[in-house]
Amino acid sequence: MTTALETTITETKLNEPYKSVDGAKPSCVLHWDGRLDNRLDLLALLADSIRDDTSNSAIALAAYERWGADGFVHLIGDWSVVIRDHANRALVLASDFAGVRPLYYSVQRENVFWSSRLQAVVDATGISELDEQYMGAFLLYGGCPNRTPYRRIYSVPAGHAVCVSSTGTKIRRFWNLPIGDEVRYRNQHRYEEHLRALFREAVSVRLQTEAPVLAELSGGLDSSSVVSMANHLMRSCAVPAKSLTGVSYVWKDALDEPFIREMESFCGIEGVHISTHDVPLISQAQVGYASPEILQPLRSSVASVARQLRAKVLLTGMNGDLVMGNWFDDSLQLAASLRRLRVVGAFREALDWSKILRFPVYRVLWQAACAALPSPLAPAALYAITDGSYMVKSTETSLVSGLIDRLGLSESGKLFSDIWMQAPPERRKYFRSLSTTFELRTLQVPELWQHLDYTHPFAHRPLVEFLMTVPVNVLCRPGEPRRLMRSALSDLWPTKLRNRRSKGLFNAPWQEALHPLAQVLLKTKHLNLVELGLVDRASVISRLQRLSVGLDCNEPQFRHIVLCEFWLRNRVDRRPFAEIM
Repeated sequence: MTTALETTITETKLNEPYKSVDGAKPSCVLHWDGRLDNRLDLLALLADSIRDDTSNSAIALAAYERWGADGFVHLIGDWSVVIRDHANRALVLASDFAGVRPLYYSVQRENVFWSSRLQAVVDATGISELDEQYMGAFLLYGGCPNRTPYRRIYSVPAGHAVCVSSTGTKIRRFWNLPIGDEVRYRNQHRYEEHLRALFREAVSVRLQTEAPVLAELSGGLDSSSVVSMANHLMRSCAVPAKSLTGVSYVWKDALDEPFIREMESFCGIEGVHISTHDVPLISQAQVGYASPEILQPLRSSVASVARQLRAKVLLTGMNGDLVMGNWFDDSLQLAASLRRLRVVGAFREALDWSKILRFPVYRVLWQAACAALPSPLAPAALYAITDGSYMVKSTETSLVSGLIDRLGLSESGKLFSDIWMQAPPERRKYFRSLSTTFELRTLQVPELWQHLDYTHPFAHRPLVEFLMTVPVNVLCRPGEPRRLMRSALSDLWPTKLRNRRSKGLFNAPWQEALHPLAQVLLKTKHLNLVELGLVDRASVISRLQRLSVGLDCNEPQFRHIVLCEFWLRNRVDRRPFAEIM
């Protein structure tokens, strides 16, 4: 694996002439960062194009030369690549379908600056002007598709290729949501077997290293499944990796801690526990460098642990909630019965959901009936994601009046793709959540961990594509979230975890970390976000006061405001980038 640390900044001239050299290919790879999970399949598929060089970068180049940018769809793994297409005098930058490995670029006349590190592009171009749309979207959603905090510096979109030539810049999608696909088995056990096999594969391909492995362990079903499967694969010598250490974030009276210790005992592994009392979720000095980033103090501690253990891989349970159907309310799935005119069946489903949700039956049926309308007529608000996603509709944002409409930040605007509306109504919430996760690059490796293979088994593409095409009532039913997961993977968990039906939240650590920062901001007359015309001062002060005394202030969204304010303060006087890395 080529790590992002090996790439600082590269300037490519678009008008550079191509000179033929004996044995040279018409294109070459300038940058490869990541991991290919289907190497053997690709080597067989491209055998006539690949000779002595069988590296991942050579495979990526061969795929591009045979199929063009569309060929990147064949590359399964976490990766980013830059190819110099001499024949077409173009530069092609691409990122994996989930956007795990970062890649940034800026087009300056006939030159293209690109790097896997944002600050390197900022330093090389000298760009310091902030991008207003990014700033507004960050305050509202925690990020902005395809943009960075700096004007004219962009992030390569997940699942897309960016082709830059003298004629302009074109962005081409090479991976699409599997909206029209559906997997149906007559036997429930077939779903379980398929899930089990794909999950084993998802973890296995991420353990092809002899270096020690770290795995986040929260005590929930997702991270516990990853840890347990990784431990099983190592103990059975099915993978090269031999050493596994759990990393957990704990605090006083945390509901997760007993389950964390139970999993450590069940797997017989060591665990590193980082206290959020000693290492807060956010601090004045650690809020990100090139861009605002959450959890920097914790990530710095994990990076230290990784260095001490000489670990090269960090596994997470991220994306598990989404693909495994962890929805308390998935009542729109009965729209499938309504579309097929199965009225009696739909009424029975509505009764079941009504009992669980404690909503009137007519309300459940009415919402499902609206969802079953043709997509142009179905209200998009029906599919608002309310189970912990960035797209939860804020009741209080503090953004200045008119900013959301002016910058196109509303959910009805074009900031996010609406391709998910083409899916069947019972699946739209799933596809919307997945699309938003990828567009915001929520799974992207954080700045402090770019030297690690920071990776998510629940974002393994074959696993995602399978679970997004399984009937929704197989994944989740009234009172049975994660239904398929519980039946397929339960042997990976101890009894105590199998019986767990809820998950601890980070509310207490966030309160503890934000309170001192609120006091600092209340004592200052100067707020950068106010001067930039992004937020209303009176609203921010009111929310800071409420936060200080533990009253409701829409804290999940307010974290973005606090984080961004301190990031703006810290960027005034920075040391050179190389000094902090």
